[in-house]
Formats: sequence, C-alpha cells, structure tokens
Amino acid sequence: MSSKVLLNAGNINQLAWGAINGCEAASLLEGLHYQQRALKLSYGQFLLQMPISEDANPYHGFGGSPFKNQPGKFEAIFTRPLMWWGSQYGRLQELSGADPKWLYTSVYDHNPVLTFVTVHFEAPEWDQYPFGMVPSNNHAVLLDGVDVDRVHVSDPIDGQYWLTKAKFEQIYNARRMAITINK
Repeated sequence: MSSKVLLNAGNINQLAWGAINGCEAASLLEGLHYQQRALKLSYGQFLLQMPISEDANPYHGFGGSPFKNQPGKFEAIFTRPLMWWGSQYGRLQELSGADPKWLYTSVYDHNPVLTFVTVHFEAPEWDQYPFGMVPSNNHAVLLDGVDVDRVHVSDPIDGQYWLTKAKFEQIYNARRMAITINK
C-alpha cells in the first residue's frame, strides 16, 4: 500500500446550484461519478430524487429542503436513508462507527468515503431536536485522498483541499458516520 493516494474525485459546488443544505447529495454524487455511476444525472436532477422525510427526521429521509432553511427543521439526510437512495445507483457500504483507519483503507482501495463532519471542520455546535442531539453545523464531504499525516476531501462548500489527519479525525470521531462508495 502506497503512503499517498489521491482519487481526485470531481467537486460539486452545492451553493452554485442554490442548494444551501445539499451537502450529502453532492458528496454522494461526487463518489458515484468517481465510480462511473449515475453519470447522466446532474446534481440538480439528483437532488430532485432525494427522499424527503415527512416528519423532518434525517434518519428517515431529508429533513426539510436542500434549498432553504426552515424553522424547527434539521436540513440533512443521515446514513440509512442515504444508503437506501444511493444504492439505486451504486454499491454503497455503511461504515458508521468505523475507526478512521477503515476509511483510509477504503480510499487506498480506490473507494471514496462520504463522511459526516462539520462546516469548515469547526467544532460541533450541538443542538437538541425531537430525534436527538446533532451538530447544527452538520456537513458532509467526500474523503478521496490519504497521505501519511493528511487527508484530502472534496467539500461541496469549500472545494478540494488537504487537511491534517488530526483535524479530520477530531471532527469525524464526534459522530463516526460514513458511507463508502465501492467500485
């Protein structure tokens, strides 16, 4: 196994599409496109197919609208409904709870990983919702590169960049939610 790998997955800028809350769909589609899946779908088309939760619970589907903030709603979709939806287009594997090393192994195997982090990798800002405590600054990125002490992400808000493993792991370990997009 090489000490450095960069899959160089494409980047989808969610804000350019007006999807202020569309990070999970953008990160998932980046990974699917990397694996040569769902290539005929634009991000806009993909968003329109995303399952919406009637009870605004991200454990049941997307909790609100990807295009606007709504009071009392948590605009996100978590791993189970994301897996159900994304499995229509590619081979996904739940990695929630996994040690970060498992995520890195997946990337070394050329399988990018959708990871739940926070916007700008800032400290989680925890809020209580009917379905539980979650960071209000929730965000999802695609992990697509690993080096000795750094990781590379394709971030639907901030673009593509390297950051330290220590910073990535600090934020990832707050929830340990991830999905790998397999070949």
